[in-house]
Amino acid sequence: MANSLSTCENAPQPQIRRWHIALAVAVLIIAYAISAAVGGEFAQIMIAGLQTLPFVALAVLAYLGIERFWARIVTILWLGVLVVGIGVLGLGLSAALMISADPSGPLPLLADGGAWRLAALIAGNILAAALGATLFVPTIRRRLSRIIPIDPDSFVHAVALGAVVTLTLQSFIPLLALTEPPLLGLIDSTAAAGIDPTGGRGDAGMLRDLIYGLLWTIPGTVVAVGYGMRRTLTEALSRLGLARPTWRQVGAGLLAAVALVIFVQILSQGINWFWGLMGWPLTDESAFGELLAFAMHPLGAAVIGVTAGLGEELAVRGVLQPRLGILLSNLFFTGLHAFQYNWDALLVVFLVGTALGIVRKQSNTTTAAIVHGVYNFLLVIIAIAPIPGLSQ
Repeated sequence: MANSLSTCENAPQPQIRRWHIALAVAVLIIAYAISAAVGGEFAQIMIAGLQTLPFVALAVLAYLGIERFWARIVTILWLGVLVVGIGVLGLGLSAALMISADPSGPLPLLADGGAWRLAALIAGNILAAALGATLFVPTIRRRLSRIIPIDPDSFVHAVALGAVVTLTLQSFIPLLALTEPPLLGLIDSTAAAGIDPTGGRGDAGMLRDLIYGLLWTIPGTVVAVGYGMRRTLTEALSRLGLARPTWRQVGAGLLAAVALVIFVQILSQGINWFWGLMGWPLTDESAFGELLAFAMHPLGAAVIGVTAGLGEELAVRGVLQPRLGILLSNLFFTGLHAFQYNWDALLVVFLVGTALGIVRKQSNTTTAAIVHGVYNFLLVIIAIAPIPGLSQ
């Protein structure tokens, strides 16, 4: 299976040209310099790119590493930078929740038990990095290739596997250490302090930021699967699973989204009952409502449907699933939500992601994006105008 699913690293595909990459890097540097100088909406557009560009750079370096040893070294170093960066982000968000002001002193102090939790966070990130590093051992990848569709001899696949496993584990560590999602905890804290959760962007600005992020994600995922390096544009789109859906696929996608909403609403009630019975903490719905307050209207529902539906499907079901399989790519998808959901909601996210993975496997990423987008849209609409029997 691995040989048949190789990334055609030895096939006669478009070759990497250093001046193309140098030109792209130069343009980005100039654009960021201009955005820093002029500020405003252009700066926000460029800031949105920081969510995508580091991972696109990792993919480009990995493709360069196919033929260039120095690029392999730089790829590993850059992956280390990303891992450290994600770890520091998680530590920062978590530490902000563990700090309590000491009225008798000028410096903030860790709350009771904070030192142990901070140590657990650091140890967890080190362990995640160590486990990810083991996936660069060819023997381990060969064993994994029996259950996931990777080419164990591909450097690109090794980087993808190591990065996804490490970043997935890192995503869950703050929730494990804090027993609450750090982002929602911060929302609670800022609301109590009377701080604007949008950071001054306002509702319209937050919606525009979602659109800016999608505008970076679309070309970013095309490059991430080898466009201009190992694949033509047509081949890259095919690798992503982007195709014009048939009317049957559109209709089936719409029906699947409605069925998924009904299923999730009923399932969530059962999960809430069971979690309450066990005394486990539930996702703070009021804090989550504050997090998405900027989108609680029909236009916001549409923007979230399109941006999350298309963006997440391109990244997870388009880029990752064909090489890492449904389970691993879906664990990564679930981990993306671990900063804002507790375990009850993450279980729902995992089940929804599994359904989307099956849709992608049976049809294409476009149809999965339709299901995901309509599902998100309907969830926001239900939150705006509760439907008896479905809304909680």
